[in-house]
Amino acid sequence: MDFTTTDEQRALADATRGVLSRHGSPAAESGSSAQPPAHDTALWQALVELGIPAMPWSEEDGGVGAGITDLAAAATELGRGRIQAPLAETVLAGTLVARLAPAELRQQVLGAVSEGEALLVPALDEPMRTFDPTPHDVRAEEGADCWQVTGVKAPVRYAPAATHVVLTARTASGTGVFLLTDPGATAERLDLDGASVTLLAEGEAAEEALRDALAVAGALLCAEALGAMEEALRMTTDYLRTRKQFGVPLAAFQALTHRAADMYAQLELARSATLFAAMSAEESPVDVDAVLRARVVVDKAARLIGQEAIQLHGGIGVTAEYPVGHLSARLTMISRTWGSTRSHLATLGSRVAEHRSVDVLG
Repeated sequence: MDFTTTDEQRALADATRGVLSRHGSPAAESGSSAQPPAHDTALWQALVELGIPAMPWSEEDGGVGAGITDLAAAATELGRGRIQAPLAETVLAGTLVARLAPAELRQQVLGAVSEGEALLVPALDEPMRTFDPTPHDVRAEEGADCWQVTGVKAPVRYAPAATHVVLTARTASGTGVFLLTDPGATAERLDLDGASVTLLAEGEAAEEALRDALAVAGALLCAEALGAMEEALRMTTDYLRTRKQFGVPLAAFQALTHRAADMYAQLELARSATLFAAMSAEESPVDVDAVLRARVVVDKAARLIGQEAIQLHGGIGVTAEYPVGHLSARLTMISRTWGSTRSHLATLGSRVAEHRSVDVLG
């Protein structure tokens, strides 16, 4: 694998950074809001005009036909700029539509998303449960004219702004993936009481597509975390160089520089893991285990960097007015999105027996 960043990826990162500097929300710039922001339609439209949400889809479906490694460059800038936008959510849901929906429906939905006329998000979580791609309490039954879904999906990020939702529900064949149009949500929660939905797939086909889509979106989460870690380290090293104690900069204290060096080492490890995850997500079939391993590495690096950034800043690091605490909070949220380090390790551990053994001494 070639880990070299291309000129096109650098240009995309620069263009994304320019868009974020012009359309970034006041909360992101000041770091004054501890709550997840509502969907910023102006920012999202600017990203649409840049072609970012349309990058994974084929040109036939109204997309650009670029790879996840290209899209990861944009996701990194979102993390660095402390901007929350439904990029990973749209890619996850759109990947399921692109893979499972019939041609006419696929082109209609993805074309609308690419033009900024629709917002597509996933609804996979269920309340009072740790994340599991297999639905539990939400059920779907086939009626005379359509499928109907009953149950609750929450939290569903950006649900109030969404025009289309891809959700999972239990069917007689196992897991089913469905498309819900015009959810009409007023909060990040879907109360489904016989809602009419369109079946995309069920059973083994749905489960396989769901695993792949989660891996693709997971690679983008790694990229977003990478950008946040880069910014946290930059702010921390700047602070150590400028903040003085006993008449000398904090950077003069060897113990503090060693901790900053540990942050840098973890950042570079996370960078390599993120690039590897993006390239693994582009493979056909998607290398799901490689992405899960990368998520474990990135989550552990994010925890160390976020905590050390706050510790090295001291009390100012946890104030609402200073961005470092918000970067750490965002890193924590990413590490809990669509699974956790523990669940990723459990999944990888359950598949150890599938790998062949190698006699290194033979």
